[in-house]
Amino acid sequence: MEVAVKLLNTLLPLLYALVVVAYAIDFRIDEPAAARTGRRLMAATVALHLAYVGLRTVLYRHIPLAATAEVATTVALALALVYVVVERRTREHRTGAFVIAVAFVLQTASSAFIESPGEFPQLLRSPLFAVHTITAVVGYTAFALSAIYGVLFLLLYHELKTKRFGLIYDRLPALEVLARMSVGAVGIGVASLAVTIACGVVWARSEFPGFASDPKFLLTVATWLVYLAVLGLHHVLHWSGRRTIGFSLIGFVLLVFSLLAANLWLESFHAFA
Repeated sequence: MEVAVKLLNTLLPLLYALVVVAYAIDFRIDEPAAARTGRRLMAATVALHLAYVGLRTVLYRHIPLAATAEVATTVALALALVYVVVERRTREHRTGAFVIAVAFVLQTASSAFIESPGEFPQLLRSPLFAVHTITAVVGYTAFALSAIYGVLFLLLYHELKTKRFGLIYDRLPALEVLARMSVGAVGIGVASLAVTIACGVVWARSEFPGFASDPKFLLTVATWLVYLAVLGLHHVLHWSGRRTIGFSLIGFVLLVFSLLAANLWLESFHAFA
């Protein structure tokens, strides 16, 4: 099993690089064969990445989130999975090169620095904690993907406003599609973070009394409420794509700030993670 883990650890950056190249060729010259190749490579890469994370989990008896390099590969997988879901729902693949390039960087860094884990708290082996952390990674990754789509939306909007119809205009999906992809990623993030919060409450009630006043818990709930408001403004009040994107990007800035604050400046029982 360890041999398989090492082999996949070496192969995954190469596979992600091939996916990026295929998507980039399609974006640059509008080549259907490259698009088909990219989608097939993407499916194979995600399947092998799932196998890799599963094998590491069985081999080392914990979800790969105990060290920075482990977090990087898990985030790369989450980003790829969320992207595949959004791509299939919207049937739009022209953003693949931008998104999977991020997964490639994360996986390359992970493959270069990942090591066999040392000792860490037995508490982290809890199945409920595993669900809590996995859904948190998926949720925050979905919000990051939403931000990527938001930036692409603004780039295209700027080209339309300035009437500079270059490659961005020719290749990116329509503004409405980018807005739908961004909001779709927010929906995945909100659902995932709801599970994170629910599992965290159940798990922490017995392990950490008083968790409800923990800064990281409060910031997580606040982040969830902000993105829930994004969905409400878009679907209930029918805000336009640009206004929804703007509010969503503000939410992402707050998310990044809250994560930095919780991890660098505020005391939290999450310090063990």
